[in-house]
Amino acid sequence: PNKLSGVLEVAATSYGYAMITYVGQNLGANRLDRIRSGMRCAVLVAIATSAVIGTAMILLGESVVSLFISGTPAEVAQATDTAYRYLVIMSLCLPVLYILHVCRSAVQGMGDAMLPMVSGIAEFVMRTGGVLLLPAVMGDTGIFIAEVLAWLGADLILVPSYFLTIRKTERKLNP
Repeated sequence: PNKLSGVLEVAATSYGYAMITYVGQNLGANRLDRIRSGMRCAVLVAIATSAVIGTAMILLGESVVSLFISGTPAEVAQATDTAYRYLVIMSLCLPVLYILHVCRSAVQGMGDAMLPMVSGIAEFVMRTGGVLLLPAVMGDTGIFIAEVLAWLGADLILVPSYFLTIRKTERKLNP
């Protein structure tokens, strides 16, 4: 699953790196208008990218999964089935992950390290809680859902944090 996650997340990580730089530079230039418009564009691009990647992974997923699996035919079939179910769940929920990366990086680019750290704690709590509770109800699919819950937990902190941080920054720049 980690290799598959890496394939799904590579563009999101890149968008995050770009946002830290973009936001930091525009903050330095006191151009909050650019930060706001850049965030809107980044979120739209991130959602579009996640939709394209998610769709491709759902359509081509079994072939992609087979690149990472070896063993006897029975082992490969069982592992492919499980990995493909994981891939489909992750692919359907990619917009949540991509928004996480964009928002976390924008908040960090505005100089706030605390709120992204809190979102990381929320991710941990949601992931751990999900892994402990969901398999009893959903079987191994619950483990896959726990990952999505972790992303959602972080987003529930990061999205409001972005708006809070940009308002706070605006008040500092325009007292």
